[in-house]
Amino acid sequence: MEEAPNNITVKDIFLKFLKIGTFSFGGVYSMLAFFERELVEKGKWLTYEEFVESVAIGQMTPGPPIVNTGICIGYNLKRIKGALAATAGQSFTGILLAILLAVFYVKSKGNVLLISVMKGVGAAVVGLLLSIIFKMSKTTIKDVKSALFALIAFFALALFKLNPIGLILASGIAGLFVYRGRH
Repeated sequence: MEEAPNNITVKDIFLKFLKIGTFSFGGVYSMLAFFERELVEKGKWLTYEEFVESVAIGQMTPGPPIVNTGICIGYNLKRIKGALAATAGQSFTGILLAILLAVFYVKSKGNVLLISVMKGVGAAVVGLLLSIIFKMSKTTIKDVKSALFALIAFFALALFKLNPIGLILASGIAGLFVYRGRH
């Protein structure tokens, strides 16, 4: 990855990830759309390729993938201090809200209004997921070989329920053989 712009401070990283963590909902993949908009499109802190690489690293390391992606981005921007700032900013609001919502949900579990809201949120999250998948595929799938990698991984996971970590490792090894001479 290339060096980040020099004018970004650790405080900037914390505040940007606090904003992302506060205003993005829906789990790992829907948050990626917010990451991309704030860090690539608006802030120009990363190139789209660096963003995709960070997502890939976040997916293949142990722990919550979205937090790992934030750690990777923070580290890319300001090394260890950036990684810590990204993690603290990204998770602060979520931890606080998760505790409050868990208390509320347990007390209101059968509420018809709550059930209706959750159905609407769930449908919106699917739309966000499809949006980020579409954008990532335009950047990542550039030839028939990469399209085959994507399709094989999709069917291996969706139909055969293979282990995602095994799929990532196998794809990396296969990519080494398929793409070795191209770069």
